[in-house]
Amino acid sequence: MATLAGAAQGLLLALVGMELVGSAAPTLLYEVGALVVLTLGAIGLAASTFHLGHPLRAWRAVAMWRTSWLSREVIVLPVFMAVVLAWGLAHWAHAPTRLLGLAAALLALVLYLCTGMIYGAVKAIREWAHPITPINYLVLGLASGLLLAAALAAAFRSQAAG
Repeated sequence: MATLAGAAQGLLLALVGMELVGSAAPTLLYEVGALVVLTLGAIGLAASTFHLGHPLRAWRAVAMWRTSWLSREVIVLPVFMAVVLAWGLAHWAHAPTRLLGLAAALLALVLYLCTGMIYGAVKAIREWAHPITPINYLVLGLASGLLLAAALAAAFRSQAAG
């Protein structure tokens, strides 16, 4: 879940960054990018559900949101995905997208924090119980997402040239 969702978040941050700097990328790149983000997020969410001991009780994961980083992550991921869906649909409809993109980017950063804090709170593994664990998740997710963004941009570039 952390790997797939982290790559999705990184891809979204890369695409929103391109959008904010005024990249001349085709709208289809953003639409396909949003679809990839949603697909990776959905697979990650499904993986996390089956990772639990009792998948049918997965809905209970949100119950302890005040004290549990896992609960917060389970809440933030679907909200992130909903905003990404709205952002992708806004691109498709040629509607304004910057505010939705900024909201999705903020949620991506919050999601990195939640994921990092889940592992950072594991005292039994000293390598994880460290203040920079959330930063590690951010850096690894950005690296994965930028790689995906470069691959998508290259695919669209080759289509435009061909």
